Amino acid sequence: MRSTKTKLLVTLASIAALGIFSAQSDQIKMKDGTTHEGRITLETDDIVKIEVSISASIKETKLLSRKDILNITKDDPADLEFNKLQGLIPTGSLMSADAYKSLIETGPNAFLTKYPDSSHVEPVKKIKATLEEELDKVERGFIKLEEDWVSPQEKAQFPELVRSRIGLLRMQRIAKGGNHNSIIGAMREFENLEENYYGTPAFPRAVELAKQLLPNLVAQLQRMSRDVDYRNAEFERTKAQMDEIARQGIDAARAREEAQYQAGLAADKKAGIRWVRLNARSKASIDGYFKMASDEMKSLNTFDIEGLKKQSGALKEVDELIAKNNFLLAESKLEDAAKIPTRINADPKKKYSKNGSKGSYLSTLKTKLNQQKAKQKELAKAQEEAAKSQALSKNMKSDKSDKKDAAEGKDKQKAAEEALAALAASAPKKKEEEEKASQSKTKSKKSSKRDENEEEKEEKRERIRSSGGGGGISITRIIQIGTVLLLIAVVAFKYLGIGGNKE
Repeated sequence: MRSTKTKLLVTLASIAALGIFSAQSDQIKMKDGTTHEGRITLETDDIVKIEVSISASIKETKLLSRKDILNITKDDPADLEFNKLQGLIPTGSLMSADAYKSLIETGPNAFLTKYPDSSHVEPVKKIKATLEEELDKVERGFIKLEEDWVSPQEKAQFPELVRSRIGLLRMQRIAKGGNHNSIIGAMREFENLEENYYGTPAFPRAVELAKQLLPNLVAQLQRMSRDVDYRNAEFERTKAQMDEIARQGIDAARAREEAQYQAGLAADKKAGIRWVRLNARSKASIDGYFKMASDEMKSLNTFDIEGLKKQSGALKEVDELIAKNNFLLAESKLEDAAKIPTRINADPKKKYSKNGSKGSYLSTLKTKLNQQKAKQKELAKAQEEAAKSQALSKNMKSDKSDKKDAAEGKDKQKAAEEALAALAASAPKKKEEEEKASQSKTKSKKSSKRDENEEEKEEKRERIRSSGGGGGISITRIIQIGTVLLLIAVVAFKYLGIGGNKE
């Protein structure tokens, strides 16, 4: 529901910025020298009706006689619309993507559709391109703070600087209302800045704005306190003149308002808000607020604006040094910044916000510096451990390589020794084989020679046998016969027991 209301307000604000609810500016110059500017709503032969703006919300219609009019000048509607469009650039701070889209649609797009042949088309296209470029930045996480565009990285790296600037912009916007509720809302933002962002560059600017607002609030509270009794009495007199049903309705409405106020007041106190909401119908509430505003004004007058600005500049430099990991210089400058005085004519009995108090920029930077130093130390230790681990791993690999090389050397040496041993063992064997081969060869030669002699002898015997003439007995036959006889003799001797016992 809240989101829908916000979008509606954004759209209405965009339309109002373009002046869509106001029409073209016509000018009627009268013969007596007076001039009327506004919107001509009716023209006849006798009269001209013109609507003139008295204020932003009040308009007056005037009937002018033709005979009294010297001349009428009507502005070109395209010129009027273009002049309004030129006011869109530069855009305001902290605009949302929805606000940009609404502005583009109701502004440049509407103009280009309505006046496609205008001489202002090209400048309007440039305005549209600028708005679309800024919309793209917003959709990518950038935010616009006055003239500066803050990136998502900067928001994460310097959160105190960014948030304090946003708080200051809110304070400025709320204060523009000018009434007591607007000023109280602005002082709520100041309270947040003082408690959480004391020492940022935005804080001295907030102090200056608060010093301008509080006198106005004090003056309004004085008038309210003086008139509250009269206003309450007038309300009671008016209610007394009503009938019973109307009185009951008024009383019920007042009761609801009071219940809402008390609930809001309880929520403010629970949240620890000092600038709680004001009950404008209660003299006690008004007088209490008057005292608080007066005390706050005295406190604001104790701030040394120049000292605050000097300290905030130094602290911002420290923040940037921490981001660059230049801790030694950051620590030195942080100590110097803490010594810069930011109060003057302060009441020694009164407790004020201190430079190093919890929530101040100085205190935050001390914590940030210590954390970053610790992280850097851990990172250096981790890198050292990684280097040691890498060196150990390298040594282990080197040892394994050396052992492998040694093992391979031993294997090679053993193989060489075995080869030498095998060679040494094979030498006598080879020599023996060679000798055997030589002997075999010699025997072969002798055997071959012997075979040749035997063949010659056999041929001689054959020749002898042949020369016997067929009546003689050959030597071979004689040997065979002798062998048989010898065997018979042996058997006989055995049988007869000659030469041994008879079985």
